[in-house]
Amino acid sequence: MENIDFNDFVTPEPEEGSAGQISGNFSFKQVGSITKYVEPVSGENTIDMIVEMFQDQPDLMAIPVEYSTGGIGIIDRKTAAAATNTAWKRLTAKNISDYVSPVSIFLNARDFIEKALTKVSEINRKDGVLYFPVYYNNRTFFGIVSLDDFLERIALIREQDMEKAFVIQQELLPDPTKIPDLPFRATCWNRMANTLGGDFYQIYPIAGNESGGNSKYLISCFDVSGKNVAASLLTIAVGSFFNTMKFMKDKPTHPGMIISLLDEYLQTTVPVGSFITAAICYVDTARNQLYLYNCGHTTVYLLFAEEGEEGRRVKIASVKPGLPPLGMGSVKEALSNVSDDSKPFVAIPIKKDMHLALYTDGFTDMQTEDGIRYDDDRAKEFFINLYSKKDEEVGETVQKTVDGWIGNAMLPDDVTVLDIRF
Repeated sequence: MENIDFNDFVTPEPEEGSAGQISGNFSFKQVGSITKYVEPVSGENTIDMIVEMFQDQPDLMAIPVEYSTGGIGIIDRKTAAAATNTAWKRLTAKNISDYVSPVSIFLNARDFIEKALTKVSEINRKDGVLYFPVYYNNRTFFGIVSLDDFLERIALIREQDMEKAFVIQQELLPDPTKIPDLPFRATCWNRMANTLGGDFYQIYPIAGNESGGNSKYLISCFDVSGKNVAASLLTIAVGSFFNTMKFMKDKPTHPGMIISLLDEYLQTTVPVGSFITAAICYVDTARNQLYLYNCGHTTVYLLFAEEGEEGRRVKIASVKPGLPPLGMGSVKEALSNVSDDSKPFVAIPIKKDMHLALYTDGFTDMQTEDGIRYDDDRAKEFFINLYSKKDEEVGETVQKTVDGWIGNAMLPDDVTVLDIRF
């Protein structure tokens, strides 16, 4: 508890519109913006005066009180009511100053709300104080603020910060207006379990062909361990890596080099105990070749149709993890020791009407209201059935599947599904 000399505080003469005018000088995150100006009353008045003020102003919860010796105290509605709730108490009512709780802290109107909340919460827990006087400039009394005011504003600040972070996260995803211009068809579906999440995907052009168009791409799906804010910061780190690559003069074009560089970059960013799984596909449309790098991610599926004696059948191939997750330096090490006998990637020629399916484990982990998990077998069957859907039906099919499975249950993890068609 800080020592307070009440004589250091003065009460200004009331000014017309002073509360609104002065409040406008503070930012949304400063204490002054949530402070309510209430003209102080003299502590020498009887408690009946305070009761009348509370009766006339239903929204008024506390009133500042001037001590005869100088300084400010506060009396709240509950205290005033308790002091006059019987005829005998009203008959023997004393001066207001006899009911005022001692003030152990004065807040500065220019303090930031999040910083001041620590002190306010501590005093509330220790002394049960709910209302606090606020001063500005040369320790001039400004008004009062409640713990509820703090909590409401903190909630708004955090909501706004989350919305800004969400916008930043979304801006790092592929531009949906440019997806129709790709040399393959792509549908990207994503739903976060919270405002921010740990799923991320990218379709990154690497190099062009002789006619000037892009012919080489990295199609990637990432899943950060953890959830919400901490996980979203790491997805932003991944997105920033690809954004920075665009401005590099001598940027690498070999997929192994790019993935190694990403792993090395994330090793300096990812906290100990966290990691990022990734399914990274290198597409070379000029050579009709596809290379798959599965870094601790969920199974990647390749689907294609074959004609047989029984008619046209959809066949599916699975690519399981061949590399560890990103962010630990292990991927770079594994890629630097590639030999003909041991290759940590899968090379596949691109066939007409071949589909590539990438997804995060939030898809297989989603549960019904009874706790039944969607699981890997259903996911595999889902992609087999998705093969026959038209391009424009893919996103709607994924959404109906997710909504239909979870029903009214909460989504336990972020869900991302990428459907790539050649």
